[in-house]
Amino acid sequence: MHTTANQPERARALCKRATQILCNPANVHTNPTQVYLALLPKFAALEFRSPNGDREQGRTLFEQLLATYPRKFDLWNQLADLETSSFRDGTDDAGVVRDLFERGSKVKGLKPRQAKAWFRRWAKWEEDKGDAKSRERVSAKALEWARMAGKGGRGKNADDEEEESDGDE
Repeated sequence: MHTTANQPERARALCKRATQILCNPANVHTNPTQVYLALLPKFAALEFRSPNGDREQGRTLFEQLLATYPRKFDLWNQLADLETSSFRDGTDDAGVVRDLFERGSKVKGLKPRQAKAWFRRWAKWEEDKGDAKSRERVSAKALEWARMAGKGGRGKNADDEEEESDGDE
C-alpha cells in the first residue's frame, strides 16, 4: 500500500491492526514476540524505502524495537543497512548514522565477532563518507571496546579482537 496504492496512512493502520490481531494473547497459534519481530522491522523498512514513507516513522519503529530488544543485534544491522543506504551526502545528517554506530558498539553482551564486524562496517562507512579524523575515532573506539571486553572476562577473544583491530582498521 505504501508504494503501489500510494496510501501510507492506510498501510500504517493495517500494520497496527495486524499487530493487534497477531499479538493477541487469545491467539494460541502465534508467538507474540516472533510476530512482533517479524512484522515491525519489515514495516519500518518500508517506511524508509518507500517514496511515500516517512523515514522518521521508520526510525521510531526501530527505536521502539531496539528499546525492547537491545541485544537483538540483527535489528541493529537492519537499521544500519537502512540508514547507510539511504544516506545522501550533503542532504542528511551524518550524526544520525554515527550515533547509531556509537550506540550499537555499546550494546551489552556484544560478542567479539559481532563487534569486529560492526567496527569494520563503521570504519568503512567513515572511509566513504567521513574524514581521517572520524576514521581514527572509530579505530580508537574499537580498541577501547576490546580493552573493556578483556576486563569483562572475555580473555583471549578480546585480546585477539584488539590485535586484529590494529591491523584491520
